[in-house]
Amino acid sequence: MSDIIGPQKGFPSSVNKVLVWIAIPTVLLMAVLGFFGALGQAGAMIHSACQNVGLCSIPKPVREAPKLPNFTSSRVDGGHGYTEFCEPQAQSYREQYPDFTITWHEAGDGRDKDWRGHATYQYTCTFSAVPKR
Repeated sequence: MSDIIGPQKGFPSSVNKVLVWIAIPTVLLMAVLGFFGALGQAGAMIHSACQNVGLCSIPKPVREAPKLPNFTSSRVDGGHGYTEFCEPQAQSYREQYPDFTITWHEAGDGRDKDWRGHATYQYTCTFSAVPKR
């Protein structure tokens, strides 16, 4: 083993010194990296076994917030408001996604008048979901 790492016969002494100064730290660095790599793998295996036995807590998976579609009401006469149409839909989303806080925002109403001047409205709401902490 010392013949491999040590000075080589037939090489000038200056080359042997450079080889020794490069070879020894490189071998030591590789040994340390190999040790810590094996240690990391062993730690992962121990942690997995610990979770399977129930001694370690398993982190709660982080769920991505759902993409909630907009809601548009059918055409209705005047005298209605956004809350009347948006809140029931928001409540439905809250029941579907209990781990999220669901909020809604007005997205404009489509106003229309017929030839007699009778106005109808169509309410549109957007929804957002934020994970509860």
